Amino acid sequence: DRLPLTEIEFNLEKDSAMAEMPGLKVGFRPNAKRAVNFDLFFNLAEISEGLRIDAHYNADLYDEETVRGWTRAYETVLAAMVADPEQPVAAVSTLAEADRLAIGAEMNATARTYDRQATLTDLIDRSVAAHAGDPAVEDAEGTLTYAALAARSDALAALIQSRVPGRGQRVALCLPRGAGMLAGLLAVLKAGHTYVPLDPRQPAARLASICETAEVAAILTDSAETAGFAEGDALPLILTGDAEEGATPEPVQVSPEQAAYVIFTSGSTGTPKGVAVPHRAVVNFLASMAEEPGLSASDTLLAVTTVMFDIAVLELLLPLTKGAKLVIAKTEDVIDGFKLVERLNRGDVTVMQATPTLWDMVLTAGFTPAKGFRMLCGGEPLPADLAQRLTAQGAELWNMYGPTETTIWSAVKRVEPGQPITIGHPIANTELHILDDAGQIAPVGATGELNIGGDGLALGYFNRDDLTATAFRTISLGDTPRKLYATGDLARRRADGEIEVLGRIDTQVKLRGFRIELGEIETRLRALPGVDKAAVDLRARGTGDRQLVGYVVPVAGQDPAPEALTEALARDLPDYMIPRAWVTLSSLPQTGNGKLDRKALPDPAESASVTPLHSQVAPETETEKRIAGIWAKVLGHEQIGVTDTLFTLGVDSLAVFRIAAQMLDAGLDLEARDMFAHPSIRQLAAFHDSRGGEPARPARPSLKDFRNGARRNERRPAE
Repeated sequence: DRLPLTEIEFNLEKDSAMAEMPGLKVGFRPNAKRAVNFDLFFNLAEISEGLRIDAHYNADLYDEETVRGWTRAYETVLAAMVADPEQPVAAVSTLAEADRLAIGAEMNATARTYDRQATLTDLIDRSVAAHAGDPAVEDAEGTLTYAALAARSDALAALIQSRVPGRGQRVALCLPRGAGMLAGLLAVLKAGHTYVPLDPRQPAARLASICETAEVAAILTDSAETAGFAEGDALPLILTGDAEEGATPEPVQVSPEQAAYVIFTSGSTGTPKGVAVPHRAVVNFLASMAEEPGLSASDTLLAVTTVMFDIAVLELLLPLTKGAKLVIAKTEDVIDGFKLVERLNRGDVTVMQATPTLWDMVLTAGFTPAKGFRMLCGGEPLPADLAQRLTAQGAELWNMYGPTETTIWSAVKRVEPGQPITIGHPIANTELHILDDAGQIAPVGATGELNIGGDGLALGYFNRDDLTATAFRTISLGDTPRKLYATGDLARRRADGEIEVLGRIDTQVKLRGFRIELGEIETRLRALPGVDKAAVDLRARGTGDRQLVGYVVPVAGQDPAPEALTEALARDLPDYMIPRAWVTLSSLPQTGNGKLDRKALPDPAESASVTPLHSQVAPETETEKRIAGIWAKVLGHEQIGVTDTLFTLGVDSLAVFRIAAQMLDAGLDLEARDMFAHPSIRQLAAFHDSRGGEPARPARPSLKDFRNGARRNERRPAE
């Protein structure tokens, strides 16, 4: 029921002279329509009063406010052109001043009061005073009260001060997961220093590189074996066993602007970069999280995240600021999945935070989130089908969003069953701006780069002023300059003010001139029957051409055929967005933070992990041999089975054209449409031979006739 050529029309008409009727005052008004010919039709009429815009739209696709917004944008552009005809097009904003203020200010009205002079140590000390005898942290060794945790961290802080005098130094924290790790983290802060979290399970070379880049003064660890990466270095080790029981640190005055931690993220050049986050930013973050999604002294939070992933800050510190109980799961239990579910099924845990990948694993391991259980989910896009499963029994699910550079989470959204997945709204004292290519606020519904400002901004990248200046920019939005962090995420604001994140700018690929968001294909793939997990990447193939490769983890007991996946995607996606090679995996590779490691996806050439697509049925007739040779040459295969189809071979429209051209050059009377009608070599050869070798159509010029401008030169008049 859609028009085949165009869905959007813009028309300009002049007011008709027939509108004048002697003796009568005549006015024309458009009638409301029950149906429209186009999905969107703008009719611009020149009338005596000026210009009138009639907008007709398909109400199944657009809402009234969106269309009204576009008409206001058009009016704004016209006014800007008249005001300054010499300005470049890129400088013309489509946002009226009222709309700009509404988006820039009203949708970022997040000001909240909090103790701006407090440090993290101040917050913990207040909780210890109020909840001294209550359980603070549980691990595999047992439970510590708030008072016991404070005493243990005090003794370690005194030890650190004796080895690293002064304040503001970076002390690496390299301890096994557990209450001892938490006490060490608090001790570094109490000693007046900045902690650099290290996971002993990470590669030694990476840990050593982090310590060198962060210029750490010492490493807090439980043994030389745990910090084995530092063997031979001049870095002193502070062993937790050397702490004196009952010792207390000297009071130290720490500014809220001093870095609480320097946490390292992967860099585009392959070298980790350290994000320095001040106490003030973390204090604001924890205060906001305590309100929404919410945490109270009656809660028990299960911590599952490695300390090197910044979301662990929420897990380790938020409970301690509210008098709640923290349970630290062992790394082995998190990896196992079943042990994690066993701990959850005890029934005392009320809150857990994890990536979608881990939540998926927990569900697979048999956990059923029940009403009263609160789940925080972030770190990567939340699939709608996963959200549906997590909330099926009434549990509370929150979608969290934020980069390390803006202090963990910058936006929150409670996910309701059946509702669109968005990142919702900014947390307290935080601004979210979607900027266009000119650095101005993008209109509602338009795609741009998400920029974040407010109290959550990090100090920058440690000792990398160049990277800091690039990522943290001061931009004037209207008359007010703001410091913003450019996330590199594509996003758009909905009419209700909520924000949808559309994927990374750096995972946007271009293929044959088309811009493609890999996330869109992955979402479609995950929704197909028999597919558990999926990823897509752009890879080079043998011919040098690039192709989309689909990576599929099947549902247990199922084996979705590549042909079926291709045909299913073709129903929803254009030809250029359909993967042309398929790899079946037992699991998707992950980074240390539990996110998809796209770079570790195998190439299709690694045949051991690739689903076999070719029948290897050899050609028999002369025509089959000729066609098979052409197909193999164009597609870059050594040989192709004659029963393989265009779908199983992953042939896109560009390759079809090349094959058809080669067959034409070889004297075969076959066109691209014949290939679609007879998609295998055997079928195509039979169709060709059934006509007895006589051309069924008028002779057509060979592709050779068009090479190097031959035809164009023939038509050029003689000089």
